[in-house]
Amino acid sequence: MTEKTELTSARGGGSNVQAMQRRQYETVHCLMLPLNKEIGVLPNASVAEIIPYTELESVEGAPDWVLGMMTWRDRHLPVISFEIASEGEGGRIHKSCRIAIINTLNGNARLPYFGMLVQSLPSLQIVRPAGIQEAEEIISDRPSIKSVAIVNGTTAIIPDLDDLEKRLMQLLS
Repeated sequence: MTEKTELTSARGGGSNVQAMQRRQYETVHCLMLPLNKEIGVLPNASVAEIIPYTELESVEGAPDWVLGMMTWRDRHLPVISFEIASEGEGGRIHKSCRIAIINTLNGNARLPYFGMLVQSLPSLQIVRPAGIQEAEEIISDRPSIKSVAIVNGTTAIIPDLDDLEKRLMQLLS
């Protein structure tokens, strides 16, 4: 055995470490968000927290997709119905509903988070490249939908968080 081989073996095998690092970067932890008659999917990092549904403060003059405002960690956040914002069928509010606190993507200090109503607890999915494909036959022209994909065998909507943030910022102006 050469010195280089011994050193590599002592470190755990150079190519094995690189392979483990590649596998780590080839997976994305996602949350499957149960919507009304649909499933949404977001990277786990875009969801700050899932909390039980709480009564919301109404917002006079807001569009019907803005369900109201709530306080979370001393911040006043809008809560939306993604289904209605994307011209789908809104769900009803019931005891199993949760609010997904979504991290906005653009570092806007006025709107660092918003809430999204989900129908029950989301499930965690580990998604690998082989486990996701675009659902080309289901491409949606609904607003605030980035894409529709098959994720580990389940058809899921990928919300357009940039568009939702932009629409919310227009309302807050």
